[in-house]
Amino acid sequence: MRSETRIGRRLEAAVAACGTTTNSIDLWARQAAGGVGGGLPIAVGAALAHKKHGRLCVRIQTDGDMMVANGALWTAVHHRIPMLFVMHNNRAYHQEVMHVQRMGNRRQRGMGNAYIGTTITDPNVDFAMLARSMGAYAEGPITDPKDLGRALRRAVERVEKGEVALVDSVTQPR
Repeated sequence: MRSETRIGRRLEAAVAACGTTTNSIDLWARQAAGGVGGGLPIAVGAALAHKKHGRLCVRIQTDGDMMVANGALWTAVHHRIPMLFVMHNNRAYHQEVMHVQRMGNRRQRGMGNAYIGTTITDPNVDFAMLARSMGAYAEGPITDPKDLGRALRRAVERVEKGEVALVDSVTQPR
């Protein structure tokens, strides 16, 4: 089994081990009505709303969404809105990959070209470096599941001190 697969399967368990729960507070901004780019700024707004209550705000952040609206990460740092971003970095706009595959199959054109313009590779984006360039604490890219738990704990410690943190977790595409 590839290490990215193990990270993907253990990602939510590791976040839960850091003290979060799955309830209505944690589920805000899962996706912004299926659109691309809305989840990140919505999550920052939700973290701002919860800041006065001292709640740990965690966003499972998709890579495609981050590519569209990464300025919201800078906004969180600039306004000192503590929150944790855990990257679900599958190196693709995977909804688009699947749609192009479905359409190619439906129209009997094959699925070989489905990755053109839909993958985020060559070069791979280092989201931790991007986050650090905006002033956030960041770790990764993490490809070994054994490193994920420790990275999440260190990131949570930073968020609890009032910082923005990002853990770039590389996962296997669907």
